[in-house]
Amino acid sequence: MFPNKDNEYDALIKLEKLESKNRYRLSVPRIIESSSGWPTVTLIYSSHELDKDCKEETLSDGTHLLCIPQKEIREEINLNNAWEKAIDWVSNKNSYVGEIQIMERENFSVEVSVMWETEVCLTFGRKVIIK
Repeated sequence: MFPNKDNEYDALIKLEKLESKNRYRLSVPRIIESSSGWPTVTLIYSSHELDKDCKEETLSDGTHLLCIPQKEIREEINLNNAWEKAIDWVSNKNSYVGEIQIMERENFSVEVSVMWETEVCLTFGRKVIIK
Protein backbone atom coordinates (compact mmCIF):
# COMPACT_ATOMS: atom_id res chain seq x y z
CA MET A 1 0.00 0.00 0.00
CA PHE A 2 1.40 3.42 -0.97
CA PRO A 3 0.92 6.45 1.30
CA ASN A 4 -1.40 9.27 0.28
CA LYS A 5 0.52 12.42 -0.61
CA ASP A 6 -0.02 15.26 -3.04
CA ASN A 7 -0.63 19.01 -3.23
CA GLU A 8 -4.07 18.58 -1.66
CA TYR A 9 -2.50 17.49 1.63
CA ASP A 10 0.39 19.97 1.38
CA ALA A 11 -2.20 22.78 1.18
CA LEU A 12 -3.65 21.74 4.56
CA ILE A 13 -0.49 22.88 6.35
CA LYS A 14 -0.67 26.55 7.34
CA LEU A 15 2.49 28.42 8.41
CA GLU A 16 2.55 31.98 9.70
CA LYS A 17 5.90 33.73 10.30
CA LEU A 18 5.97 35.31 13.76
CA GLU A 19 7.90 38.42 14.80
CA SER A 20 10.44 36.40 16.79
CA LYS A 21 13.37 35.20 14.74
CA ASN A 22 12.84 31.75 13.18
CA ARG A 23 9.45 31.21 14.89
CA TYR A 24 6.29 30.14 13.09
CA ARG A 25 2.71 29.32 14.02
CA LEU A 26 1.75 25.99 12.51
CA SER A 27 -1.82 24.85 12.01
CA VAL A 28 -2.97 21.54 10.53
CA PRO A 29 -6.31 19.71 10.62
CA ARG A 30 -6.42 17.20 13.45
CA ILE A 31 -8.53 14.74 11.49
CA ILE A 32 -8.55 13.98 7.79
CA GLU A 33 -10.53 11.12 6.30
CA SER A 34 -10.51 8.53 9.10
CA SER A 35 -7.32 9.55 10.92
CA SER A 36 -6.71 9.15 14.64
CA GLY A 37 -6.77 12.91 15.34
CA TRP A 38 -3.14 13.03 16.46
CA PRO A 39 -1.00 14.06 13.46
CA THR A 40 2.77 13.65 13.74
CA VAL A 41 4.72 16.82 12.91
CA THR A 42 8.39 16.60 11.92
CA LEU A 43 10.92 19.30 11.01
CA ILE A 44 13.31 18.08 8.32
CA TYR A 45 16.67 19.76 7.73
CA SER A 46 18.24 18.63 4.42
CA SER A 47 21.74 19.58 3.32
CA HIS A 48 22.15 21.23 -0.07
CA GLU A 49 25.06 18.89 -0.81
CA LEU A 50 23.94 15.67 -2.48
CA ASP A 51 25.43 12.19 -2.15
CA LYS A 52 28.77 11.95 -3.90
CA ASP A 53 28.94 10.15 -7.26
CA CYS A 54 25.19 10.40 -7.64
CA LYS A 55 23.60 11.44 -10.89
CA GLU A 56 19.91 11.82 -11.46
CA GLU A 57 18.67 9.99 -14.51
CA THR A 58 15.77 8.05 -15.97
CA LEU A 59 16.44 4.38 -16.72
CA SER A 60 15.18 2.63 -19.84
CA ASP A 61 12.30 1.07 -17.86
CA GLY A 62 11.10 4.55 -16.81
CA THR A 63 12.48 4.38 -13.27
CA HIS A 64 13.71 7.77 -12.01
CA LEU A 65 16.94 7.75 -10.00
CA LEU A 66 17.09 10.69 -7.60
CA CYS A 67 20.00 12.00 -5.54
CA ILE A 68 19.39 12.42 -1.83
CA PRO A 69 20.99 14.97 0.51
CA GLN A 70 24.27 13.99 2.14
CA LYS A 71 22.81 14.81 5.53
CA GLU A 72 19.25 14.93 6.82
CA ILE A 73 18.21 15.79 10.36
CA ARG A 74 14.67 15.02 11.56
CA GLU A 75 13.13 16.50 14.67
CA GLU A 76 9.66 15.42 15.79
CA ILE A 77 7.66 18.36 17.14
CA ASN A 78 5.08 18.21 19.90
CA LEU A 79 2.81 21.22 19.41
CA ASN A 80 0.81 20.68 22.60
CA ASN A 81 1.47 19.12 25.98
CA ALA A 82 -0.74 16.28 27.27
CA TRP A 83 -3.12 18.69 29.07
CA GLU A 84 -3.63 20.86 25.96
CA LYS A 85 -4.20 17.73 23.85
CA ALA A 86 -6.87 16.56 26.30
CA ILE A 87 -8.61 19.95 26.16
CA ASP A 88 -8.47 19.89 22.33
CA TRP A 89 -9.95 16.38 22.27
CA VAL A 90 -12.79 17.18 24.72
CA SER A 91 -13.64 20.44 22.95
CA ASN A 92 -13.49 18.63 19.58
CA LYS A 93 -11.05 21.20 18.22
CA ASN A 94 -10.60 20.85 14.44
CA SER A 95 -7.00 22.09 14.20
CA TYR A 96 -3.72 21.08 15.75
CA VAL A 97 -2.04 24.46 16.40
CA GLY A 98 1.23 25.49 17.99
CA GLU A 99 4.44 27.40 17.57
CA ILE A 100 7.64 25.97 16.17
CA GLN A 101 11.14 27.35 16.12
CA ILE A 102 13.65 26.35 13.49
CA MET A 103 17.42 26.28 13.88
CA GLU A 104 19.56 28.19 11.42
CA ARG A 105 21.85 25.77 9.60
CA GLU A 106 24.10 26.97 6.81
CA ASN A 107 23.51 25.20 3.46
CA PHE A 108 20.37 23.39 4.70
CA SER A 109 16.77 23.52 3.53
CA VAL A 110 14.03 23.25 6.13
CA GLU A 111 10.55 21.83 5.70
CA VAL A 112 7.76 20.63 7.92
CA SER A 113 6.21 17.21 7.32
CA VAL A 114 2.84 16.16 8.74
CA MET A 115 1.70 12.55 8.89
CA TRP A 116 -1.87 11.51 9.59
CA GLU A 117 -2.48 7.85 10.40
CA THR A 118 -5.62 6.69 8.63
CA GLU A 119 -7.33 3.29 8.63
CA VAL A 120 -6.22 2.45 5.10
CA CYS A 121 -2.73 3.97 4.98
CA LEU A 122 -0.59 6.93 6.01
CA THR A 123 -1.26 10.38 4.60
CA PHE A 124 1.53 12.96 4.29
CA GLY A 125 1.72 16.69 3.68
CA ARG A 126 4.85 18.86 3.37
CA LYS A 127 5.57 22.57 3.42
CA VAL A 128 8.95 24.17 2.68
CA ILE A 129 10.03 26.79 5.21
CA ILE A 130 13.52 27.61 3.88
CA LYS A 131 14.66 26.55 0.43
